[in-house]
Amino acid sequence: MEISVLTVIGSSYSVKKDYEKAIEYAFKTREISQKINDYPTQIQVAGFIGEKYHNLNIYSKAKYYADEAYELIEKHPLPDSLKFYKGNVLFLKALIYRDELGCDFAQTYYNKALEVYIPALKGREMLRFSIADIYNEIGGCFLEENNLKSAKGAFEKSLHYAVNGNYALLNAESLAGLGRVLYLQKDYKKAKQEFDKAIQILKSNNVENANPEVYKYISENYYALNDIDNHTLYLNLYKQKTNTDISAKKKSVNQIIVKQTAEENSNNGNSGKYWIITILCILIALVLYQIIQTKNKIRKLKKQISKDNNHSI
Repeated sequence: MEISVLTVIGSSYSVKKDYEKAIEYAFKTREISQKINDYPTQIQVAGFIGEKYHNLNIYSKAKYYADEAYELIEKHPLPDSLKFYKGNVLFLKALIYRDELGCDFAQTYYNKALEVYIPALKGREMLRFSIADIYNEIGGCFLEENNLKSAKGAFEKSLHYAVNGNYALLNAESLAGLGRVLYLQKDYKKAKQEFDKAIQILKSNNVENANPEVYKYISENYYALNDIDNHTLYLNLYKQKTNTDISAKKKSVNQIIVKQTAEENSNNGNSGKYWIITILCILIALVLYQIIQTKNKIRKLKKQISKDNNHSI
């Protein structure tokens, strides 16, 4: 029950992009799951923590917890009903590798994640979201490589899974991806049709957390159509969404740094206290030793004096 409550609280902070609080509650969940040897929860939480650090662009920590989750899976195999956790970890690894090393390194992990997710889909329809998300990521990689045919195929696959799962956010991002392909093919009017569909979905479903790149793509297409008013409107939206994301990350990173610094200072302070106590103990021991030694010397001297007096008599 406690794990469930902490997980819900951590997830709610994550949605609000308060990543520091999300991580804080995740560590509380992790601690409890370790005490009771709840390995599936340990795997899930390690992946969640890794994801939050990835959101903050702290890749070393993101990779550390992704690796921890994967090692736990290797040591403690998951039941069939939870094998999709492995897909989550592989997807996270793909995102980390893409940001650090590029799409070539990420592609293998995207495919491995899909190999886990797609067979598990029958039992868990919610995995449509993750599958659609991966195909959007793959589509973005193909856009970077200017492989427009493959990009189009990936966005269409994403749309298939997102539509059937009724996921407004990914529907919109898939359509924006298709619009981008048409933009790069210089078919700006058809691109606008796809972008209009995406915007309609975002507006009608009050979706606030769409990838800011969507607004950038739309802005550039309006510029190509010489519609400067809409170009400016969506460019400003792109800047606003990007700045909001950056501000949320900065806030969380600053909180994490402040907390870590305080802990380090506290630890250093405690270390200093321990050293002082240790030194005092050593000094007291030395003083006691000196007192004992002095008493022994005095006793010996008294005995010697007594003997000398007896001899003199």
